[in-house]
Amino acid sequence: MEFIAHRGASAHAPENTLASFKKALQMKARSIELDIAESRDGRLVVIHDDNLKRVAGLPGRVETYTAAQLKKMDAGSWFSERYSGEGIPTLEDVFELVGKKAEINVEMKGGCRIYPKIEEKLYRLLKRRALKSQVLISSFDHEALFHFRALDSRARIGYLLGRTSLSRAFEEMADLKAESLNLSASQVSAQIVSQAHRKGFKVLVYTVNKIEEARRLDKIGVDGIFSNFPEMKNDF
Repeated sequence: MEFIAHRGASAHAPENTLASFKKALQMKARSIELDIAESRDGRLVVIHDDNLKRVAGLPGRVETYTAAQLKKMDAGSWFSERYSGEGIPTLEDVFELVGKKAEINVEMKGGCRIYPKIEEKLYRLLKRRALKSQVLISSFDHEALFHFRALDSRARIGYLLGRTSLSRAFEEMADLKAESLNLSASQVSAQIVSQAHRKGFKVLVYTVNKIEEARRLDKIGVDGIFSNFPEMKNDF
């Protein structure tokens, strides 16, 4: 079973920062998950929330600031004073750091209805960096996934389940030629894993931070888990 570093090694460093991704690489993570939004000047930036209150203690939404402004923000002190001044990176910064040392699961927090042309920008960046084969694109915004598929017939796509019915999800996944069904630990069951596998899809589960839960999911055939503790794989 694959262990995916959720927002980097986010139990040890502030989530979705270069410090968190560096820590994940130090822990020999083979796969890293992150979230992207878009800055005011159209850059892809790595952050989970659509606003800055939780990680930077500032008002306003992400898209009201430029990438340069976001980089200068303190998105680390909330976690620990040790990470004071850790900024919000661009996706290019992360690609530069990670290179081809690990697979990357990029979750689009929203599609072009929220962030203009985000799918096209992500596609162009992956093509320029020659990283398409090592990046899995996921989103709860399934329309965004269809937009991305229209741009790239060979893109690797992970379908985040959300509130969509399972039957509808499998239909859309087939149309998308998706690689994986991504769902929460509270949603998954042995029956769902079996169904997904019969249809040719992997099953990836978030967010699993206890070894006992990881072992239970492994027993029912889950292919991978997202964890804030990527080092947990060493005790598995």
